[in-house]
Amino acid sequence: MDITLLIYLGAFLASISLVGMAQANGAFAGSLTRSIAGGVTSITSGTFLFQYTNLESFIVACSIGNLGLSGYVFIGGLAALIITWVTNLIEYRKVIL
Repeated sequence: MDITLLIYLGAFLASISLVGMAQANGAFAGSLTRSIAGGVTSITSGTFLFQYTNLESFIVACSIGNLGLSGYVFIGGLAALIITWVTNLIEYRKVIL
């Protein structure tokens, strides 16, 4: 599995979570604010992915074994965090802080 796909998925989930929290607080009541929110979400996630290419390189180095056992422990912890986050989003339908 390509590690870049996991980073895209994480950025997508973060964007959805932030927009969902803002909508729950009544920030997107009108159609103009909803369209602005969609554009801002797209720009924010694109900027996030553009700036964190070093993170992708680090995750690839961990996954192919260049960092030894500690790299595999990092990958396991990252996978556990993502699984927990997705499970909470599915079960509670909101971000749990």
